[in-house]
Amino acid sequence: MMLQARNLGWSVRRLPIVHGVDLAVREGETLGLVGPNGSGKSTLLRLLAGILKPTSGEVTVEGKPLSGLPRRLAAQKIAYLEQQADTGEAITVRDVVELGRTPWLASLQPWSDEDDRIVAGALADADLRGFENRFWATLSGGEKQRVHLARALAQRPRILLLDEPTNHLDVRHQLSMLDLVAALPVTSIIALHDLNQALTCDRVGVMAGGRLVALGSPEDVLGVERIAEVFGVRASMVVDPADGTRIFRLDHLR
Repeated sequence: MMLQARNLGWSVRRLPIVHGVDLAVREGETLGLVGPNGSGKSTLLRLLAGILKPTSGEVTVEGKPLSGLPRRLAAQKIAYLEQQADTGEAITVRDVVELGRTPWLASLQPWSDEDDRIVAGALADADLRGFENRFWATLSGGEKQRVHLARALAQRPRILLLDEPTNHLDVRHQLSMLDLVAALPVTSIIALHDLNQALTCDRVGVMAGGRLVALGSPEDVLGVERIAEVFGVRASMVVDPADGTRIFRLDHLR
């Protein structure tokens, strides 16, 4: 398995935030994580990224404990796109994206033309051509999110962890981001609020109360009864007669 968690947990003052998570993600797979606010999705991603140290269990990457990997090697393997990240520094878009190359640089491997090419490609993939010299403080929330995606792409990871990456994006860029992630030759875990976006993932994990309560194909996991139980809403499936696309229609429980 590319990424695996065994009995993974994290607590604060003995209060469990995430507990008992067993998860195995295959190479090249796109796994969606869904759940209500406070269900533990963001914390789980931070544990999988190695940002938080588990209070129980472990994370392995390609069969090796993540905790035992040098930070530089771990950063070459895993890129993490957090839900909101900001800075007060007067930096440009290109400055931010170039940070993605940091794990690959060393005294014997300084910045090269190949790094320039990778950064340019990441900017193009995130639809940021022409933004290179824009200052961070001048960007909208959606533009900042795309810059962070470009930074993660420039990192050239094998595993991409994204925490609600479509927040702040307009509809066109939401679709473009999800299509781009799906086409990348990487293993991806994406925390999502939109259940219809989760339908496009290879598998879906459902978080509730800090636990992974279901894991499987979208069709098996996102049933009407489970959506009502976990999210407190009534769901019905609608099929587009033009192309057969399935989407959820959600309403208040009555």
